Amino acid sequence: MSDTLLKLLKDKKVADSYQFYTSCDYKLYFAETSLQALQNIVENYQTDEAERVAKVYSDAIQTGVGKYSAHTNTVDYLGVEMRVTSLMDKLTMEILGLLHNFFDTYAQWLNSALLGENALLIKGVTLSKLVQKIGTCPEYTGTFLETLKGLPSDSQYGYIADFNNILKHRYQIYVDNRFDILSATGSVSIPSFTKDSRTHIKEDALKVLKRSLDFCKQLLSDSREFIEEYYLSNDCKYVTHRIYNPNTYMVFETKEDARAFRSPKNHYYFIEVDPTSIQDEYHVMLCYDRMDNPDDKRIKCYNSGYPIIMLKDKVTQSIIGIMKPMDSEVFKLEDEHELQYRKYATVRHDYQYEMAMAICEDTNFTYYMYLSDATIVTLRGDK
Repeated sequence: MSDTLLKLLKDKKVADSYQFYTSCDYKLYFAETSLQALQNIVENYQTDEAERVAKVYSDAIQTGVGKYSAHTNTVDYLGVEMRVTSLMDKLTMEILGLLHNFFDTYAQWLNSALLGENALLIKGVTLSKLVQKIGTCPEYTGTFLETLKGLPSDSQYGYIADFNNILKHRYQIYVDNRFDILSATGSVSIPSFTKDSRTHIKEDALKVLKRSLDFCKQLLSDSREFIEEYYLSNDCKYVTHRIYNPNTYMVFETKEDARAFRSPKNHYYFIEVDPTSIQDEYHVMLCYDRMDNPDDKRIKCYNSGYPIIMLKDKVTQSIIGIMKPMDSEVFKLEDEHELQYRKYATVRHDYQYEMAMAICEDTNFTYYMYLSDATIVTLRGDK
């Protein structure tokens, strides 16, 4: 991966927000694909009907009798035979459903990208709550923020939300698929519907779906532009506890063991600190960042799986405390957990036993090459 946005978010210590951005983008990609499929289905259906009607008129001219027979239009949907109108309903529901889901993830994206450690809890994020929270941050201003504040009352947002809420809680909204035999023209529309005194008029389905998709695409583009411009000249004010890639210390018996990373006698992970300014907690993430390397250009972030991290005096290099996870989870480099800055609490007293066990007895010790700088010492050779 070489997205410059991830690099920027990582440097500003809000890299966890990138997963929400890509999720937004992915939803819009699927919605656009479904819209393209719907456009093809509508076009093919109306072409087929027009040809059928043309045949009726041609027969009438040539033989004096032209007969239009009732029939059922079906289409092969990935090996499943479906009525054309039913598939139109399905794709319309998928598109507007994806766009409705987009807004939930969009709020998560802005929440984590702009608010860092002060972000709303993931379970409690809504657009309205996010707007209120960002409103307490005077550093965020401009046209995009005004648009964001007005989003919950925007008519296009309301259309998407109301359509989905009716489908979820009330009744099915069916696509109105018609073909006028006399004029040989067809129409596909979403009928009018009302939600909480808000009435949405009947509209051409393809037009309203494209308008809705373009609305969401523009919001995502504007949000990225705003965040990129802001972080080009500013840091996030809410990331004081966040750090990347603790270092690793390993002691081997021989140089051969060290070269093979085989059976270190002692080992631990650490960060260097000023003893006078140790924080109560640190939030840790691992990151492989080669974006400044012209031959690599890759960047990827991982959750921290470290069970204990030592606090090392940056001057004396002595261990003066440890850090322990504030959760009871078991994290691995790539697992089912969402990407996050894992919280560790610092322990300054009565830590020696846990320190010694981690250094000498931890059989699950792993050195994450490229994610941690290593200090390697051999007992029969030089450091």
